[in-house]
Amino acid sequence: MTGRAAGEIDMFDLLTAAMRQRPQYLMVGEVRGKEAYVVFQAMATGKTCYSTFHAEDVQAMVHRMENDPINLPRALITALNMVLLQAQVKVGTKMTRRVKSLTEIVGIDPETNELITNSVYTWNPADDTFNYSGHSYVYEKVRMARNWSPREMEREIKRRVDILEYMKKVGMDNHRRVATIISAYYKDPDKVMKEVRAKLAETTA
Repeated sequence: MTGRAAGEIDMFDLLTAAMRQRPQYLMVGEVRGKEAYVVFQAMATGKTCYSTFHAEDVQAMVHRMENDPINLPRALITALNMVLLQAQVKVGTKMTRRVKSLTEIVGIDPETNELITNSVYTWNPADDTFNYSGHSYVYEKVRMARNWSPREMEREIKRRVDILEYMKKVGMDNHRRVATIISAYYKDPDKVMKEVRAKLAETTA
């Protein structure tokens, strides 16, 4: 007896079925139970996974994941590369959402068994700006995997910033349009950048 009605399908079943189709990306609306095993095992095997999780900070997230009802082993949590913490905050007189921090999971300290983290960006509530720590392990990992020089990496980052600025300028708020431009960029980046920069120049003139 499973305690479920006949034909009932839960998130664990859906993710297990999805993994059999060998997806390039795995996106889960929210991790809250045993389906976390599937998500983190997918990460550990090199799959790109995105999900949301409710926690006050990175330490609270790890604590929740290691205890009931998820019970993930700490070694598996290190398959996670990055944690983006969002919160509803007050900016001036208005309540809005901000990314409070962007933290990398670097690994495990072999002596203490504690997670080693690196806070790349933190939000400064005093002036509503973001502070960069000066180093990102993921940034360097991507650069080395692509065999890019520091200048080539900076150029690629600048291109992607321009694309995001372009999407903002033209009011691109439909996921299909976003997917279309991203797909086009991977196929022919120079062509896309020519169009993007022409539009940006037009709107700033």
